[in-house]
Amino acid sequence: MPNRQFVESSPQASVSTPAQSSIGTTAGVVLSADEKRKGFMIQNTGTTVLKLAFGPAAAEPTQTVYHIALQAGTLANDATGGVYLDDTYTGDVWAISASAGGTAVVSEFKTGSPDWNQAGDWGTGIR
Repeated sequence: MPNRQFVESSPQASVSTPAQSSIGTTAGVVLSADEKRKGFMIQNTGTTVLKLAFGPAAAEPTQTVYHIALQAGTLANDATGGVYLDDTYTGDVWAISASAGGTAVVSEFKTGSPDWNQAGDWGTGIR
């Protein structure tokens, strides 16, 4: 494994407009792969547990197999639901709800530099 070095990187240049997304009981992509991504945040805004998985279609979550589970809120949109923050992953993010009516807010942070590629750095571009 090569030694990591400090290199000047492109500053974060844009943030997606936050929007509430419906999450069903069938897995779906909530954030598509993007090598310009510097980070993202997902907050469970519903009253059902959300399960996340990272990777291609073969990695989509099920009710029993997933990477991360986000706690349900006590009431919808009460800010007590689980939050997941990531500043390295650039691949697909999948979600599935434990029961009908799941919701989440997804925000993505991107670089504005056309030549900056996180995936080229072994320490930050997990794919």
